[in-house]
Amino acid sequence: MKYSETQLKLIEAAILLFSQNDAARLSVQHINDLAGVSNKSALYYHFKSKWGLLEAALSYVLKPYAEESLKELNKIPKNCIDPKDIVQAMYKPMVNILLLENGLQYLKFFSRMISTGEEGRKMVAKELAPIAEIATELLSYAFPDANKDAIDLKVLFTFNIILNVISDVGLEQYWATDIKDRRLISKYLIDYIEGGITFKIDSKY
Repeated sequence: MKYSETQLKLIEAAILLFSQNDAARLSVQHINDLAGVSNKSALYYHFKSKWGLLEAALSYVLKPYAEESLKELNKIPKNCIDPKDIVQAMYKPMVNILLLENGLQYLKFFSRMISTGEEGRKMVAKELAPIAEIATELLSYAFPDANKDAIDLKVLFTFNIILNVISDVGLEQYWATDIKDRRLISKYLIDYIEGGITFKIDSKY
């Protein structure tokens, strides 16, 4: 979707403010002020409500991630599925968001949308549904005897781990580990997630 200059200003302002504040404390006035929008009714004109703006902002952040992740997942041949390829298809596009100019704020905004309540979680689940569907399908092909509930949840956990670890980038610099190189940390993280996916994937509780 193409956005007008005013819409982009409002979206970027909402992302920055909401990445640092609770949605209930996020006032339309603060958004307008940071966006430098003189027309105080512009937010309502373009997005109908504050939640409408947050939904547009979430789509703005997530659409590039979803498109790239789906592209990588669709490259994986169903007759030769390596779980690591699935993890990388979900992981690398998230790293690409982090590398953007305001990437860390985008990820923190994304994370806050999940923790903000039922409305935010519904929005995130809707945006990520196509990724979850393909990842689950691929794992079902790779592990035909696996418990479907286990696969569903392991895909969810994969996404949660990736988002939380990447949005907390920098903690490793103060952790009790000699490994500080983020490229090497990424390899360990992918191995960790892959191990979690394959471990007891046929279990049923």
